[in-house]
Formats: sequence, structure tokens, C-alpha cells
Amino acid sequence: MKLAGLKSVDAAHEESIWAAAWAPATDHRPTALLLTGALDETVRVWRPDDLASVGTPARGHALGVVSLAAHPAGALAAAVSLDSYIRVFDVDSGASVATLEARPSEVWGVQFHPKGNALAAAGGGSGSVKL
Repeated sequence: MKLAGLKSVDAAHEESIWAAAWAPATDHRPTALLLTGALDETVRVWRPDDLASVGTPARGHALGVVSLAAHPAGALAAAVSLDSYIRVFDVDSGASVATLEARPSEVWGVQFHPKGNALAAAGGGSGSVKL
């Protein structure tokens, strides 16, 4: 399979990007959006056709964003940071939906259940998994 040429955005974040995820299209948004998370403690939302930034949701992390997951319905996403918090946000508006604490140690990964009825977080020195 041959892939098309790559699109690129220089300085897309102020620091290294550690996470990327696709938020599926919704009834109100006919295209998927790209989410990126970085050590600059932010998540950015991008249109894939022109790589234009359309928002910076999930503000408030105190350490770098290391994992992202989009809900299967496409409207919500979750960002996790080394600060041990999971921030769930509305992809289109950027509004915060929930902030979950995952202590006693940092979180390195997050994923929604394929049916969208659960969120799993894992990682850290404790070797824990949380639902």
C-alpha cells in the first residue's frame, strides 16, 4: 500500500507531543478530528484536511499530557497527564465534562470501552488499572 504525502505543522505545541488520537465524526460534525497532547500540558484539536487548529480543550493539567482517547460516539475525549488527573472534555466546545483523580501514581494510558460505557486508565509506579 502506498501512502499519500505527509502534511505537517511546525511548532504545533510548545513542547514535545506525546499523544495523538482520532475523535470520530458525529451527527453534528461530519469529519473526524485529530487530538494531540504534549508536555506543554495542553491538548489541541486539529482539522485533518488542512491541519488547522480548532481549539485547545482540557486545560488545567499540571504536567505533560501523555495519553488521549476519544469516546466511540466522537463527542467526548479524555486526556491523562503525569499529574494523575484524567480530564474528560467535549471535543467540539472544549468544555470540561469531568476531572477524575487517579492517584496514588501517575497515569500513562487511557482508553474508552468500545461500547462507550467505561473508561480505563493504567500506569504508574503502582502498576494499577482503574475503571
